[in-house]
Amino acid sequence: MAIDMARNRCWRIARPINGLPTSADFRLEDIPMPEPAEGQVLMRTIYISIAPGVRPMMPYAGDLPDVATGGDLPSGLPSADAPPNPMRIRVGERMRSGIVPSDSPFAGGTVGQVVESRHPAYRPGDYIFGGRYWQDYEAVDGDASLKIDPSQLPIEADLSLIGRSAFTGWVGWKRFCDGKPGETIVVSAASGSVGMVVCQLARRAGLTVIGIASGDAKCAYAMDGLGAHACIDRTREDVAEALDRLAPQGVDIYFDNVGGFMRKPVYDRLKPFGRLIVCGMAAEYNGTEESVLTTGAILAKRLRIEGFVVLDFDEDYETFRAEMASLWHAGVLNIRQTIFEGLESAPDALAACISGKSDGGKILVRVSPDTSIR
Repeated sequence: MAIDMARNRCWRIARPINGLPTSADFRLEDIPMPEPAEGQVLMRTIYISIAPGVRPMMPYAGDLPDVATGGDLPSGLPSADAPPNPMRIRVGERMRSGIVPSDSPFAGGTVGQVVESRHPAYRPGDYIFGGRYWQDYEAVDGDASLKIDPSQLPIEADLSLIGRSAFTGWVGWKRFCDGKPGETIVVSAASGSVGMVVCQLARRAGLTVIGIASGDAKCAYAMDGLGAHACIDRTREDVAEALDRLAPQGVDIYFDNVGGFMRKPVYDRLKPFGRLIVCGMAAEYNGTEESVLTTGAILAKRLRIEGFVVLDFDEDYETFRAEMASLWHAGVLNIRQTIFEGLESAPDALAACISGKSDGGKILVRVSPDTSIR
């Protein structure tokens, strides 16, 4: 994979998308090389983070699923100088991973290497976390980015080990689960970028961990790599029957990353004072599934149902980074990465992420050579 400084490509959304995104829903085109303004740097993109939560931000063909109806719904094509909507990516706009606009140094979606700098904290050759778009080169604000030290952690760690998805899992566990030794927690998408963090933190805290994943390989990883006591293969097992066998006394916590049809069988088996933590709804993002819950049980069992958005917890980010790095250096934290090669593969990576048809773990796209590896 060679570095081409003469070309800057980007992916744009080509049309409203029906169901699972495919490469036909995007357009790869050449754009001018950015010129960094004062306070900015020109970054060569090396890795892009891929996460299912971007799907509700993208345009839908037809009716919007419930998960995509919040926030503004701008119509029409964006003008060249229109500011990007942080909650929407419209037809014709550049596809992105990070949050825009953002003043936070924790909101990026790509990591790369500085090519040119007009910011005093960065020099050419430095590694940086702060890009947001699916493109080869990007001008990013230095104050809304973080300098990466590859001698401390691999540069892609800012998208995986200490990235936004891992932070989501950490916040969900620390702030919402209220897990106690001896309790039983069920984690859907257990081998994914959020679930793999929750499984390991819950196991370390003395809970019985039951994962739900897709396929033998992911279930094996949940148990052998993440410490889950058991894992239900949703592609070939009846989740309700499996839970009756694995947790005959019921479930204390359901950490739900997927929503959809799988939510109700776990919800029905929550114990009195059980907790349903709604973290993600990946099964509903394409409008093909929805979840319906009976409400009487909430009162009868005194259940707590709570959703959260990790963007509300930036004050915890430094603590999270330090804790996760410490666990990783101690060799007690397992973080899997699935890497797609080349900018051209980004749409396929997103489809694999949303559909669950990947090898699990955090999904990344390697856009250009990782020169930090020695």
